Amino acid sequence: MTFYHFFSLLKNHKLPLLVAIALMVIESIVSLSVPWFAGKFSESVLDGKTLFNLSYIQIALLWLSLFVLQALLRFLSTYKVNFIGAQMLTELSCRLYDHIQLLPVKYFSNTKKGETLALLSNDVSIISYFLSGILTGLVPATLILLGALILMATINTTITLIIMLMVPAFFVVVKLLGKGIRPISENLVQRQADGVAIASENLSIIKLVKAFSREKSESNRFKSNAHEIQKLRKKQLKIQAILSPVLQLLVSTGVLVVVVVSAMHYQSGNLTMPDLITLLMYGMLFARPMSTLANLYGQTQQALGSSKRLNNVFNISPEPNNHAEEDNSENQLHGNITFNKVDFSYEPNEPLLNDINITIQPKQKVLILGPNGTGKSTLLHLLVRFIEPTSGEITIGEQPLNHFRLSTVRNSVGLVSQDIALCSGSIADNIAFGYPQASFAEIENAAKKAGAHSFITALENGYKTQVGENGVLLSGGQRQRISLARALMTEPSILLLDEPTSMIDSEAKTSFKDSFNEVLKHKTVIMVSHEHHLVDIADHVYEMKNHQLVAVNPKENCE
Repeated sequence: MTFYHFFSLLKNHKLPLLVAIALMVIESIVSLSVPWFAGKFSESVLDGKTLFNLSYIQIALLWLSLFVLQALLRFLSTYKVNFIGAQMLTELSCRLYDHIQLLPVKYFSNTKKGETLALLSNDVSIISYFLSGILTGLVPATLILLGALILMATINTTITLIIMLMVPAFFVVVKLLGKGIRPISENLVQRQADGVAIASENLSIIKLVKAFSREKSESNRFKSNAHEIQKLRKKQLKIQAILSPVLQLLVSTGVLVVVVVSAMHYQSGNLTMPDLITLLMYGMLFARPMSTLANLYGQTQQALGSSKRLNNVFNISPEPNNHAEEDNSENQLHGNITFNKVDFSYEPNEPLLNDINITIQPKQKVLILGPNGTGKSTLLHLLVRFIEPTSGEITIGEQPLNHFRLSTVRNSVGLVSQDIALCSGSIADNIAFGYPQASFAEIENAAKKAGAHSFITALENGYKTQVGENGVLLSGGQRQRISLARALMTEPSILLLDEPTSMIDSEAKTSFKDSFNEVLKHKTVIMVSHEHHLVDIADHVYEMKNHQLVAVNPKENCE
């Protein structure tokens, strides 16, 4: 999607936009008729001439009715354009949000949350306002510009030519003064996104900030960025502040020249007083679209900067859904899980997994041991297709994993991550997150299987207890139990457990092991951990060594 592709948004609002533009055109015609009526009114007063046998009082009343009509038309067109802008803002932000949700996990790992939030708030607003407000305003501005010139030419060609000579000077000044706006605008938008990112990050880790007394240093980091924004705004405002008075000076000088030349023509008898009044009013009307054109350059540069940032996101390909023509539409995946010569690396020439070969039979319980950073969690992420293998193939039931729809894979594979994410809401809401139509009995049953029911019922509000943002109101062990219940809620055939006992005490670990086989006996389970006490509940144990999986004897690890 390029800047010009954003114009496709206008197609969905073609009829309302045409109505709004029509109202603007009618208002422009009314505006162009006002100086003409001023001239006729002057003729009626000074020379006694009548218009359609109307007295000057009647002409004045007709003139007043034009003012009322002009105000009404401006209200209708302004409201309509602003409402269309609001609709386009909704449409573009929803389109962007949908696209962002489909992006690979890698995007979210490499992009600050605040930058994405700035795209959804600031950049889409700039584009929507530009398309609906600025561009549509060019139609009446151009009409008034050309209409005023033509009508002035019918009165006096010399004076009209003088006014026309102002136009090239006007654009030269706009170009010279406005050329520095675009880089400043782009830098400003980026800095604003950085500010949102800093605030978002700090608020999400506020306990960590307080624990290490980092308030002052984090405040300084935010202030430093805020002052950079202020410097950029100062430069931007300085250019805009210079632009406006310089253009005003040009217009005022032009008007003065026109007045002097008009006075000379009046004294020589080549111009009547009513014509002089009409001409001067058209000259002032001619200056109105100039301010619109003056703002156009800066607004365009700002819109180009925003469109560039949006394009960078729209150009990122969504997660691959189907790699092959074949599609398995089953609700659950069954069969052997096989890693066949699977390699993976986040960075070129820095392998994390190398030549992984393993076959896991249905309903087997497999434990993968190893210290942090050896790629254990990466194996699980490959199975849920958060990432794709650098080389090699993963199959389930002898079918390549990428032959299945993502929804089929993720409905079949339940992941209990080490980095537990809970949504703001009640405990029941979180357990039913992947199955929102679940009954309370189903939620309760999943909680019992995960060993969470007892602590939930001990809480004052039970399953209605609010967990806070990302589960901040619960302990680590409670969050882990709820995460397991959430995974069991969808009855996946394959369950992936990342450090399943890392956040619970020794008593809870014993309870977990006691209930493990009964709860998960009909599921294929892959656990990754650095805790060797889990080997006695596993059918097979592997260890990550030198980027590879090595089978080990469980008895050697039971100590």
